[in-house]
Amino acid sequence: MTTRSAIALTAILFSITPSHAFDEIKDCDVCPDLVVVPAGQFMMGSPNKENSLPDEKPLHLVKIAKPFAVGKFEVTFDQWDACVADGACKKADDEEWGRGNRPVINVDYAAAKAYAAWLSKKTAKKYRLLSESEWEYAARGGTVTAWYWGSFEDGFGLPAGCLNANVHDQTSRTKRPDFVWLEHPCEDGFVYTAPAGTFKPNAFGLHDMLGNVAEWVEDCNGPYKDAPTDGSSATVNDCEKRVTRGGSWWHGPTWVRSAFRHPWPPSYSSYTVGFRVARDLP
Repeated sequence: MTTRSAIALTAILFSITPSHAFDEIKDCDVCPDLVVVPAGQFMMGSPNKENSLPDEKPLHLVKIAKPFAVGKFEVTFDQWDACVADGACKKADDEEWGRGNRPVINVDYAAAKAYAAWLSKKTAKKYRLLSESEWEYAARGGTVTAWYWGSFEDGFGLPAGCLNANVHDQTSRTKRPDFVWLEHPCEDGFVYTAPAGTFKPNAFGLHDMLGNVAEWVEDCNGPYKDAPTDGSSATVNDCEKRVTRGGSWWHGPTWVRSAFRHPWPPSYSSYTVGFRVARDLP
């Protein structure tokens, strides 16, 4: 494929409407920083060459008609604890890894929804979880590769993981030899979670869309053949499980990809799972 053809294909697979792109919003002192993600369209899912998994197919076109605001970072313990102080959230266990600017962990789906509802009440703005397609669109940031920093084929994607995300790597393999699954061939300096903003953002200015903690999204689990194509969440599939996206500090290269998805019961909470919020715009 020629360079010109590759550029043309990328333009077909992922296009962006640049209105309000990358403006930042902060609705209150304890509210998450938000980035405005522009409208656009993209191909959701993964191709065979990406070591894709069955539930990441088929590739399908999704159109995001309106800009929306997304948390610049995953929700942190500082932000979560403000909700706890207001009586709207329950204290979450930090595993003695530290609170502050680290992403909140050990929160189930209902707890993540409760936090968004608290923000909505506090600010009179509509906060919510991202839909699964909004999440992947935001994570890709205009890219069509396995990771927003590279691909399996370019020889750069795997070793560059530690510059861009907190993942299962040689740092965690050294400190935790019981983590015997495939690691990234690099060192990011963290065994467990990392403070928000430690790693490079993607092209939309969003940090930790891959790695650090997996993120709850709104959708019920289900196959892509029935998935919405307008950016809305899937609510008619297997709602006994909800979807998490992005992988975490615990996960190797297959799980830390823009297309990777994993369902859990809504009551599931773990030291690998947190979330970020979205906000509707006028």
